[in-house]
Amino acid sequence: MASPNTVDAMDPALKERIGAAIGRMASGVYIINIEDASGREGMLATWVTQAAFNPPMLTITVNNARPILSRLQKGAKATLNVLGKPNSDIFKNFVKPHTEGMDRFEGLEMEESEGGFPPSFAKCISSMMLEISNVVDAGDHKIIVGEVKDGKMLNKDLEPMVHFRKDGFQY
Repeated sequence: MASPNTVDAMDPALKERIGAAIGRMASGVYIINIEDASGREGMLATWVTQAAFNPPMLTITVNNARPILSRLQKGAKATLNVLGKPNSDIFKNFVKPHTEGMDRFEGLEMEESEGGFPPSFAKCISSMMLEISNVVDAGDHKIIVGEVKDGKMLNKDLEPMVHFRKDGFQY
């Protein structure tokens, strides 16, 4: 039986109203990537926001079922790439369902980052090099808190890619 606090237990009319309202919240489109002894991995993210000015911090929300989550732990270094409207090639590589042995980075131009941070996509708008400082439970997701250690503008004239959902209860 569903818990009274779950979406499954909601009155269907209430669920529809809430889902429609949440789904219309605009989100940017980002790729977070990590490169460590286990190799290179990345994922498409839309639930990203600035969390603090001093020190500069961001939050990235990741579904508990995502394999990359085990590597986005405190102390890990990651790069967050801001996608622009013309970055459909990058977007398409990361929106595909994951399959074993898949290289989502294949054919995409990368730009090296300093300080042990993973490379950026050369054609994205900008990138931020993050050190993960905290991981917080948030229902069926985790909130990754990352301190921005460096950043770079790569293609400042691009218009950011924006994402809307029809239903706030699914991607």
